[in-house]
Amino acid sequence: MTDLLEIPQEHLLLEQVQTLVLLEPKGSDDIVEVPVEQLEVLEVLEDNTLLETVQELVLLTECQQGPPGPPGVPGPAGGQVLQRMAGMDTSALLVVYEDLFGAVWPADPDVESDVLALLGVTVSAAVAGQPVNVQRMGSIDDAAWQLQPGKRVFLGRQGQLTQEPPLGGYDVLIGTAITSTRLLLNIQDPIELE
Repeated sequence: MTDLLEIPQEHLLLEQVQTLVLLEPKGSDDIVEVPVEQLEVLEVLEDNTLLETVQELVLLTECQQGPPGPPGVPGPAGGQVLQRMAGMDTSALLVVYEDLFGAVWPADPDVESDVLALLGVTVSAAVAGQPVNVQRMGSIDDAAWQLQPGKRVFLGRQGQLTQEPPLGGYDVLIGTAITSTRLLLNIQDPIELE
């Protein structure tokens, strides 16, 4: 049996190089030890850089959009849109009023307290107790609308938008139809009809 001390130094270094390579990945100051068996070296350059084959990435599944996250808080105070809590399940595009607790409810043109506390038009839907976005000024677009351009838009029953002027209760102008799908908000003080 050969004593380890009798093995020439060149063989020890050769064995070390064949079993382990020290690599410094691009953009890193770390040194990584990689067994030679894991490398497929194509070429050794003059500066002792090793060129390695890289396997091609194969897409196994098609990526899909995940579920939407919660809506963000509208812009700064005084902006066109603000956020309140829905007092009941509320759809978008309803005229709402705000109660003493900061919850919003569909406004009714026959109820004085509703029209005096009118806040704006919902631009998002929400379940009771969840945040809902309410717009007070600017324009709102909805592809499903069939508004008559140039005609005024009023508060209708249960917070609905209508282009029919009310015959009783309160006349509350919400805005004007700019196109068949765009409403320019111009919320006015209520006028009591007799």
